[in-house]
Amino acid sequence: MLRTPSVCALVITRNRKELLAECLAALLEQAQALSAVIVFDNASTDGTGEMLSGRGLTRSPLVRYVRSAVNTGGAGGFAEALRLGGETGAEWLWLMDDDAEPQPDALERLLTSLPARDARTAALCPAVVHRDGTLDPLHRCRLGRFVTPLPASAYAPGHYAAVDCASFVGLLVRASAARAAGPPRREFFLGYDDAEYSLRLRHLGEIRLVPDSVVTHKISVGGGEASWRSRFWNRILGAHYTASPWTSYWKDLYRVRNLVAMKAEHQGLSRGGLALVIAGYVAKTLMYEDRPCRRVPWLIRFALKGFRGDFSGPTPDEWTRRQLRR
Repeated sequence: MLRTPSVCALVITRNRKELLAECLAALLEQAQALSAVIVFDNASTDGTGEMLSGRGLTRSPLVRYVRSAVNTGGAGGFAEALRLGGETGAEWLWLMDDDAEPQPDALERLLTSLPARDARTAALCPAVVHRDGTLDPLHRCRLGRFVTPLPASAYAPGHYAAVDCASFVGLLVRASAARAAGPPRREFFLGYDDAEYSLRLRHLGEIRLVPDSVVTHKISVGGGEASWRSRFWNRILGAHYTASPWTSYWKDLYRVRNLVAMKAEHQGLSRGGLALVIAGYVAKTLMYEDRPCRRVPWLIRFALKGFRGDFSGPTPDEWTRRQLRR
C-alpha cells in the first residue's frame, strides 16, 4: 500500500472572514486529511481573528492563525506562508486564497494522480470552476506573448496537461521544489506573482493539471463585474474577462506592470515586444472598460515601469485617497 504524503494547506486572507470560514470548513472536511492548515491574515480589519476564535477554529490542533501587522499583498502573504509551511516538515504545500473552496475529494484526487507519483513533478493543479460549476480557465495557462488559458481539451478526463503559469488557487507544490524555487516576489504585491513563481517552479520540474480535482473560486479574476461590454466581447471572442471598477483599477495596473517585468526577466522582452504587449492591453481596455481614455495613459505608464523594473506605487491606500480627493 502506498504511503499517503503529508500536506500543509496555506490560506491567505484579508477582510473576507465569511469566505475564509467556508474555505477552512472545506479543508477540514477533505477526504484526504491534512497534516496542518496555516492561515496567514494580511492585516484584516473585519474581525477575522475574532471570528476564527469564536467558531473554535483556532483551537483546532490542525489550524495555525498568523496575522501580519501590515498588508503585504498576495505575493508577500504567500511568501511568508510558504516559509511557515516549510517549517512544518510537510511533503506538499497546498496554496489558496480565502475565496477558494476545494471539493471534498480535491486533495485526494491530486495525490492519487499519476503525476503525483512522478519525481519530475514540481506541482499539481486542480481544475478551477465558478460558483455555478462552469470552468474558470483563467487559472491554468500557457505563456507566449501573452498569458493564455489552456484549451478546454486540456481538461479531458485522464489527461494531465503541462501548465506554464498557474494561479495560487489550489496549487499543490512539492515542498522540496518550493524550497529550491525561493519565495514569490514580494515587490509584485498582487498580480502575476503566481505566474512568475510558476515559471521558477518549471525550472525544477513539471506543473501538471489534474482535471478531476476541482476547486471552486468564488470571486472572478480581478474581482470585476460583468458589463454589457464584457458580455458582448466574451461572446464574440470566447473569452472570460470582466470589467474593472475604477476604484480598484490599481490591481489592473499592477498586473500590467508585473507581466511586463516577468516577461522582461524570463523571456528577454524587447522594445518591440513591449509595444505589442501595450497594444494588446490598450485594445482590451478599449473593448472592455468604461471610460477607456482615462485608463490608457495609466496603463502605458505602468507597462513602462515594469520594463524598467520599477515597482513603485501608487499603493492601494494612495489610490483610494486619490479617488476620495476627486
